[in-house]
Amino acid sequence: MTATRKIFRTTSTGNAEVRELLESILVGELLVPSQSLWLVSPWITDLELIDNRSSSFQALGPHWGPRNIRLSELFSAILDRTRLNVVTRPDTHNETFLRKLEDFASTTGAAENLTILRRETLHWKGVLGDNYYLSGSMNLTYNGVEINEEVVVFETDENQIASARIAFHENYEVDA
Repeated sequence: MTATRKIFRTTSTGNAEVRELLESILVGELLVPSQSLWLVSPWITDLELIDNRSSSFQALGPHWGPRNIRLSELFSAILDRTRLNVVTRPDTHNETFLRKLEDFASTTGAAENLTILRRETLHWKGVLGDNYYLSGSMNLTYNGVEINEEVVVFETDENQIASARIAFHENYEVDA
């Protein structure tokens, strides 16, 4: 069964729906990793994404402790399990997140699982796993997830996923 979910967030609607969708996607990746995962966003902030203050997600990251978990920590944990392709702009705004991923990959021996590409004209946005494609106007930044008016589309249709995967591979010349 395929599904499409569209979220139209405005300043008058809550941001919980987008945050919960991202949380579900990334927790799903920790439980059942994709063979290849794409993160395409012109700007990326190392935002706090999962509220683990009650230790609800302790089984997924025993070392996390009761605190909010940052995006870089989630992707680092995923990097242990899958190939991660990150495409972003060459902007200092993105470097904290990217540096944390690169440091984790080099210290754990997972460097072969990480590809980071920087594209000056990048405007595409998406998170693409084996069984889903999240796209829309949202950057993976604090403002994108929490503040800005955004349209987010979550697809599970095999044809949409395949089309996105082909476009990403062709445009970014990554073999995975």
